[in-house]
Amino acid sequence: MLACLLGSLTALLGQTEGTRQWSYALSGFTVSSPALSPDGQTIYIGTETTGRAGRILAIPSNGGLPRWVVNRPQGIDASPTVDTDGTVYIGGYDGKFLALNPANGVPRWEINVGAFITSSAAVSEGGVIYFGGGDSNLWAVNRDGTVRWRFAAGSWIDSSPAIGADGTIYFGCNDRIVYAVTSAGLEKWRFDTGSPVPGSPAIGADGTVYIGSLNQRIYALNPVDGSVKWQRLTNGEVRASPVVGADGTVYLGSLDRNFYALRPEDGSERWRATFPAEIWSTAAVRNDGVIIVGADDGIVRALNPGDGSIRWGYNTATGPGNLIESSPIVVSDGSIYVGSLDGFLYKINGNGAGLSGVGTWPAFRRDAARGGRASTVSGGGRLLNLSTRAQVSGSETLIAGFVVQGGDERVHLMRGIGPALSAFGLAGMPDPRLQVFSGNIVIATNEDWGTNTGGFSVSETAAAVGAFPLPIDSNDAAIVLPLSAGLYYTHITSVDGRGGVALVEAYDAPAGDPRSRLVNVSTRGRVGVGADSLFAGVSVGGPRRSRLLMRAIGPGLTQFGVGGVLARPTMMLFTPAAGGGQTLLGTNTGWTSSGAVYDIAAAARLVQAFPLLESSADCAMVVTVEPGNYTIQVSGVGNTTGEALVEIYHLP
Repeated sequence: MLACLLGSLTALLGQTEGTRQWSYALSGFTVSSPALSPDGQTIYIGTETTGRAGRILAIPSNGGLPRWVVNRPQGIDASPTVDTDGTVYIGGYDGKFLALNPANGVPRWEINVGAFITSSAAVSEGGVIYFGGGDSNLWAVNRDGTVRWRFAAGSWIDSSPAIGADGTIYFGCNDRIVYAVTSAGLEKWRFDTGSPVPGSPAIGADGTVYIGSLNQRIYALNPVDGSVKWQRLTNGEVRASPVVGADGTVYLGSLDRNFYALRPEDGSERWRATFPAEIWSTAAVRNDGVIIVGADDGIVRALNPGDGSIRWGYNTATGPGNLIESSPIVVSDGSIYVGSLDGFLYKINGNGAGLSGVGTWPAFRRDAARGGRASTVSGGGRLLNLSTRAQVSGSETLIAGFVVQGGDERVHLMRGIGPALSAFGLAGMPDPRLQVFSGNIVIATNEDWGTNTGGFSVSETAAAVGAFPLPIDSNDAAIVLPLSAGLYYTHITSVDGRGGVALVEAYDAPAGDPRSRLVNVSTRGRVGVGADSLFAGVSVGGPRRSRLLMRAIGPGLTQFGVGGVLARPTMMLFTPAAGGGQTLLGTNTGWTSSGAVYDIAAAARLVQAFPLLESSADCAMVVTVEPGNYTIQVSGVGNTTGEALVEIYHLP
């Protein structure tokens, strides 16, 4: 599944950014934050009517009549949380925590905690639901509604829990404490802020826990022991929750009417924006870096990430009392949803940029489902093999680079294939030579894979990693080497001066240190037309998803003295289809055209890839993928040809 949807939808919508697309009367007021269904077609939100009763509504994304409404005897301040199967979890002032059928709103089960519930739920990867109650307990509930355990805090819990990548649950409490609790319900640590902590934590890329307190401070806490990495004093209570942008910047508002952008390493101020009203709303960060946040003057603002200047503001003037304490969410087509105390849910037009897919905690409860769980992508999946295919003349060199990261030596299989490609209908290079370089030093060479003797077996290693077998008497080349962490290059050249299609592969073999892994491949080659396009493939393994940065560089190569570059590349991402053939997952022509400029630039900095000029026609996308096989095809717009570099990076 793609982490970001490519292509701006602004032209399709025919709307101006920052204008209202529709508003829906909720028959009450709301501080609840909207949540999105898995298919993106339904928005869930809670309200409190003027008679102090509660309602939970499922509103279609086109703003039509509700799909269903659930009436409750008391108000709903908590925000809905949507599970992967669409189940909606939410609690209310009546003390009931509900699991609602997304089709009709009928409760699948309910739990009576005996006291109000204003805490929103978090759902673990294993399907355990955590929420706080007015009974001073953190509840852990299975998906079938059975109670797993309860953890007793010192007072009622307004704070919505956040789940770290290791399963630790973090939350604040009215007893002034920030708690860290294990998935077994045992206390890991506690930190006393000296004042109640109603806000929800945000979790950084390194696991740092960011949380505010009514003592006017935001804290960065070490996830291991709760020690303070840094603290930042504002001049007002911090009731909003912090969020984390793609570059790690921590954003939050305060009741001192300032919105802060803080450096993650020390909490120092990048900038601040001063509003004319208090800020209770938690922000949302788009993949173009723009920050969306509401305030108690009823205005939803879009702030530029560089300096906090206002890009636009939308005044929710539909009704009286239009204070915004609901937290906005940005969905994949760029639309923005937010509730208001004036009793309306608003849908505001964006510019096609969705929620950040690189920021570790870009919105209240992290994502549009309000799941409250840190991404388990980091360290979860791994690249099992990387490959590139290109047309190579008899005098050219196909150069592929790859990076090994991690611990001690691990075995890798590298192959330079030409003749064996005939089995796939390709005119392969008749006699390829494979050389492996570390820096400028050749560390291994092979011309005919069957001549390898001693060391690791090529055929056995190929079978172990699932590589297709090579004919024993073929001129294909292969090498098995234990490699330590570092940058390596493979060169494919012709032994006899005859060109053809060449395939270069690098496989992560089972032997050696499991901490060592492939993290990126880059190949420079000539892009032709059709079957002579430049192809790169990657196989992603592991029990979890992986985030990848994929780039196709043409014009950007000129800064390195490369001539004859592909002036305008197009990059397409495919995965094998269930019934045969391939499924197109995404395409990009011009990396800034997707709207995800900030995410892509931040991802490049994260893996130390050279930056792209915003004016360049180079291609790039950030994607989140399930374990499986993926192919990138790089071609030229209008069947143009030239030199190009294709890159695949595994994001941490």
